[in-house]
Amino acid sequence: MTTVRLLKNGTEAFPAMFAAMDRAATSLALEMYIIADDGTGQEFRRHLIEAAKRGVSVHVLIDSWGCWNLPDSFWDELRIVGGFVRWFHPLLKGFFPFRNHRKLLLVDGRIAYIGGFNISDAYYQGTAGSLPWRDNALEIEGPEVLRLRYSFARMWSIADSPLRRLMRRLHRTQRRAEAMQGTVRFLESRPENVMRPIRSAYRQMIQGAAKNVDLATGYFYPHGLILRSLKRAVKRGVQVRLLLPMHTDVPIARWAAWGLYGRLLRAGIEVWEYTPSMLHSKIAISEDTVIAGSANLDIRSGKFNYEIVAVVTDPKLSERARNDFEEDLRQAVPIHFGAWNNRSLVQKLKEALSYCLLARFDVLITRGLLVRRPGPRFRPGKTGK
Repeated sequence: MTTVRLLKNGTEAFPAMFAAMDRAATSLALEMYIIADDGTGQEFRRHLIEAAKRGVSVHVLIDSWGCWNLPDSFWDELRIVGGFVRWFHPLLKGFFPFRNHRKLLLVDGRIAYIGGFNISDAYYQGTAGSLPWRDNALEIEGPEVLRLRYSFARMWSIADSPLRRLMRRLHRTQRRAEAMQGTVRFLESRPENVMRPIRSAYRQMIQGAAKNVDLATGYFYPHGLILRSLKRAVKRGVQVRLLLPMHTDVPIARWAAWGLYGRLLRAGIEVWEYTPSMLHSKIAISEDTVIAGSANLDIRSGKFNYEIVAVVTDPKLSERARNDFEEDLRQAVPIHFGAWNNRSLVQKLKEALSYCLLARFDVLITRGLLVRRPGPRFRPGKTGK
C-alpha cells in the first residue's frame, strides 16, 4: 500500500528528508535544480556524506544553471567517501534553454520526496531576517515509488548527452514511462515530448472539476489552453481561486502574470496574492485530487524544462491541502479589477514586454534550438565520479 503525506514549508519537509536519509540502507538519489552553499545546503550534504560512509549508494544530479554559483569542490568530500555527482547539461555544451527543474529525493527506492523545494536557507530558515519561502512537498512511501528509480536513472544517463541522441533514447521509453498507472501517478515533462503530460493533467483536472479548483503557483503565465479551461470552468459554476506571490525573486515573471489579471478577473476567477513571504508552491486541488511537484503553471515548465509531479486522488490528502490553502488565503490579499485597472501606463508596458519575452520570444528561441542540428560529439564535463 502506498501512503502520501503533504509537507508544508521547510520546517516540515527538511527534517523529514534528513530523518529518511539517516535511515537509508541501500541507496539515495537526489535530483535538484538549486543547491546553495549555505547552512541548509551544507547540512543536506552532511547527511549524504554520512550515508555514503555507511555504504549507502549516493547519487546526486544537479542542474548546471540552477547551481551556476556552486563550486564543484563543494562535492569533494562526498566523492572521497564514494558518492557520485553529475552536473546536468553543462552550460558550455550549448544546452542552456533545456534545464532540469525537477526536485526529487529517492530513499532506498521506497520513499520519495517530490515538490517545489530547492535546497537553501531561503526554503528552510529564511535569509536576512525574512521568513522562509512558502512551499510544499509530498512524502510518498510504498511500492509505486520504485518507478522513480527508472526515472532518475534516465535523467542521470542523459545529463551530458547531445540533445538529438537524448531525443532518440527517450522516445524509445516514452510509451512505457507514460503508461504507468496506480494509486499515485508520476508524470514527467521534457522538451522532446510533444504530449505535454503535466500540462494535460492540469487541464483534465480543471475540465473535470464540479465544485472548485484551487491553484497556488510561484510563476504564472500558462499556455492558452489552461487559461481557456479555467474560464470555461467558471462558466460551469466552478469556483476557481488562484494564489500567486506578492513578493518574487523574478520580477519579470510577476509582471507577466500581472498582465493576465484582467482576463482572469473579468472571467470570474478569484486572484489572491500571498503576503508574508515568497510563495514558491506548485499545487493544484480539485475535489479529491491533488497535483504537486516541480512544475509551475508557466509555458517554460510545460514545454522546455524537465519536470516531475505526482497526481494523487485521496480525500484525506485533498482535505489537508485545501485547509492549508484556506490558511494561506487568510494571509493573502484579493485583487480587485478596479484597483488593478488603475495601474500606470509604464506598468502596463512592463507587463506587456515581460509577457512577450517569456511567452513568445523565449518559446521561439528555445524551439529553434530544439530542432537545430547538433554539433560534433563532445566529452562530458564536470561529471564527478
